[in-house]
Amino acid sequence: MNRIQFEAIGGDWIDPPLLMPAAIPLELSGENIRNRLITSSDVSGDELALRPDLTLAVVRHFIESGDEAPVSYRYFGRAFRQPVLEGEPIEFDQTGFEILGDQDLLGANIRTLGTICEEVAAAGIRDAQLYVGDVSIFSHVVRALGLSRAWQLRLSRAFRRREGVRSLLSTSAGNEQHSQLAETLSGLPADKAAALLDEVMSFSSSGVFGGRSPDEILERLRARADALSEQQLPDEAAAVLSQLIDIKGPPSVFLAQLRDLGSDASLDLSDIIERTEAFFSGLEQRRIPFWQQAHVSIQFGRRFDYYDGLVFELCHTGLSSQRPLAAGGRYDGLVSWLSGHENTVSAVGGVVRPDRIERALQLETETNA
Repeated sequence: MNRIQFEAIGGDWIDPPLLMPAAIPLELSGENIRNRLITSSDVSGDELALRPDLTLAVVRHFIESGDEAPVSYRYFGRAFRQPVLEGEPIEFDQTGFEILGDQDLLGANIRTLGTICEEVAAAGIRDAQLYVGDVSIFSHVVRALGLSRAWQLRLSRAFRRREGVRSLLSTSAGNEQHSQLAETLSGLPADKAAALLDEVMSFSSSGVFGGRSPDEILERLRARADALSEQQLPDEAAAVLSQLIDIKGPPSVFLAQLRDLGSDASLDLSDIIERTEAFFSGLEQRRIPFWQQAHVSIQFGRRFDYYDGLVFELCHTGLSSQRPLAAGGRYDGLVSWLSGHENTVSAVGGVVRPDRIERALQLETETNA
């Protein structure tokens, strides 16, 4: 297929560096993604990774270039990941765009999803299913429940895993594996805890484990100790969360279920409901392709954990749902994290896999022959 131009988005075409520190995707998505990265070490022994997607590379380009927001970038280039499914390539092309610093968050979300769906339809695709979610809805409800920081962190980590929240709710907290190190460190003053962790880590030749610094490891161990000291999730909160993660369906059904949850649990979800309703209404007014059959789910998420708002995938019905034609979402916290909290910029983007578009077109041609 010809390169998609994304003229509705505009912006410069860029091709950011192929290599990045492996610690970046590992910290964002955890060790469970390590076996999908293509890594090596430089002369100093630091672990590097070929870019696993273009979004991370584009955001690093924005930070290092000194460009002023708002700005949009378009790209067409190679990404590298070990495949989940047999027959998938290790290296493949991605084409897409990233919008950085647009203060009209709702408008940018509508423009992003609308443009992706319109471009895929313009390529000739007719038989596709759109899946949509919003990571911030789960976070909003957890905060509204007034849970402790320890439980908020546990639930946030569980949400990043497929069926992770359901597993956490169904497993007795008392069965969680005890951590003597976490318990010991949590009882020490900050300086002594850091010194003890340094001594433990000195047995390794590296000062970093899984891409994490000693300070980050210490923080995680303290959070784990806090969680272990607060074993029981309140029954009322567990009931609300069980209902929340089952909210899914067409957009109208999704909204109705979310309203019912807020009413039944006496939670103020008015802001998140109004925002979601405005987003759905904007997509309907734009008449984007594939929206009439869209499926919206609380639990829908993306493999990379930098997404903190809108998430979406467009899948062809003739291919596995693990082979989306296009995907994307909002990641407002990523620029801040990658810049060491020196630059706070909103961000949203979308990407298309040309090889999967071509395969889907072949399937549609064969079906209609």
